[in-house]
Amino acid sequence: MMKLSNGNFVDAKGKTTFVSIKAFASEVCNSDVCFICTKVLKSGNYNKEHVIPNWILKKFNLHNENVNLPNDTKLKYGQYVVPCCIECNSLLSEELEVPLSKAFSGGFEGVMEYLKQDGNLKLYLWLAVIFVKTHIKDQSLRMYLNKSFEHKSIAEGVGYEWEIFHHIYCLSRVPYTKSNLDSHCIGSLFIIEIDNVDNEKDFDYVDVSFANTSGIIVNNVGAIAVFGDAGAVENELRYSILPMLGQTVTSMQFRELVANFACCNLHLKNPPNHSTISDKSGIEPPKMICKFNGSKPVFEPFKQDLFGKIMDMLLGDLLDGKVAIDNFRERLKKGEVSILFDSSGQLISPKKLLKSDR
Repeated sequence: MMKLSNGNFVDAKGKTTFVSIKAFASEVCNSDVCFICTKVLKSGNYNKEHVIPNWILKKFNLHNENVNLPNDTKLKYGQYVVPCCIECNSLLSEELEVPLSKAFSGGFEGVMEYLKQDGNLKLYLWLAVIFVKTHIKDQSLRMYLNKSFEHKSIAEGVGYEWEIFHHIYCLSRVPYTKSNLDSHCIGSLFIIEIDNVDNEKDFDYVDVSFANTSGIIVNNVGAIAVFGDAGAVENELRYSILPMLGQTVTSMQFRELVANFACCNLHLKNPPNHSTISDKSGIEPPKMICKFNGSKPVFEPFKQDLFGKIMDMLLGDLLDGKVAIDNFRERLKKGEVSILFDSSGQLISPKKLLKSDR
């Protein structure tokens, strides 16, 4: 095992088993290298890895549809790609895309059966890969399309702190590094069935970058992941909103669920630390470990305005003018609006939501 000047570790076969925070920020996110193996891409040895998996784009005819970017501009899904070598592209397909696309093709029952048989690791890693790709892509796109303005990437304009994403990046490389994971390296992962009574979306993807949280809808399956919390967020929400849920939510209600997971993670005062231990001999794969800061998770008192900020980000534009609530946008920003629960704390059923609030 050899440590390079950029902090990376390389084994005897030349395989980069660990990418340092420095190299992740300065090379992976800023250079023409494969985001998985970190090798410099050469003509004929790379394809373009779609940020949103190509099987999803094909399934929902999205190649010519637009993705909404953080700078309020749009880009066609077919052009929403990151650099990846042929070998790693094939690896991700074999390890993650093929089994998960098959599971999702069976709908909610198919995914639940897959998780029962194979566990949740690959689904969690798949969501980590998508999260990482979205943010690497933001580093290659201009914040301001008007070239008379200062040249900044979206990542720079938004103010990404790459070290916050580093653990997620390490997770995204697991299919390549074959790292052994401490069980607590898998954070919160919540699955719920989507009731498409509102005919809104068969596919949706959102992430709250500053909260290391993402959510995806494929057909009638909604999945939410929190990265780096060792499961603390889902455990905390099991004492509050999760027991109040029914069996299904609408796609818009799902976004509110994502907001709850993201907000809860931002309230976690003592998140665990994650690190990678490399085998000095270079024979054994690395091990990712989780070290807790305290005997149990500690959460700050709930900040309603923070929840409102996330709700407005995820739902404001989509619902503005469509719900029968006075001063909707202002109240949403203050965290005073829910499309999941009514004023008495009861779940708003999809049919009731459709009739009275839209």
